[in-house]
Amino acid sequence: MSICRKRLLIWLLLAGISIAAGILTDLVLKTNSFPAPVRLLGVIGMLLAHFPLKRTGRLLNLLGEPIEWGCTSRLVTTDIYRCVRHPHHLGVGIFMTSLGLLIGHLWSFLIISISQWVWVIAFLFLVEEKELIEKFGEEYKAYRQNVPMLFPKPICVFRVFSKSIEEPGG
Repeated sequence: MSICRKRLLIWLLLAGISIAAGILTDLVLKTNSFPAPVRLLGVIGMLLAHFPLKRTGRLLNLLGEPIEWGCTSRLVTTDIYRCVRHPHHLGVGIFMTSLGLLIGHLWSFLIISISQWVWVIAFLFLVEEKELIEKFGEEYKAYRQNVPMLFPKPICVFRVFSKSIEEPGG
């Protein structure tokens, strides 16, 4: 099993634990649910998170010269990767925060959101960034000087999503 698949399984386990912990805490403390508009915001956020998640997968398969599922051999710096170095991780954070809103209770929201952002940021700083520097060297170092790690300028993202994915050589 590839390291990328192992990481996916670990994340699914951690996500499941945080969701269960949040829901259990709310059940024990009998917290009130959020108003319907707040929960609807969670649905909207989950739907919006789908776009960067889907787009990054397509881009990495198309341009990243994948060796195996989730692992690429070429640095991708076009499309959404012009706006943010880790759009997939951003999408995961948005999705999980939105899921917390949809579940709709204070502790579920806090536990799910905070734990997921902590795991995403810790993984990026402790693992991903170091691996990318090791794998792509000076090319990645130059890229990271010009592109934010996790929080892009909204106008950049809007421009990218208003176009279709750039084909190789096109």
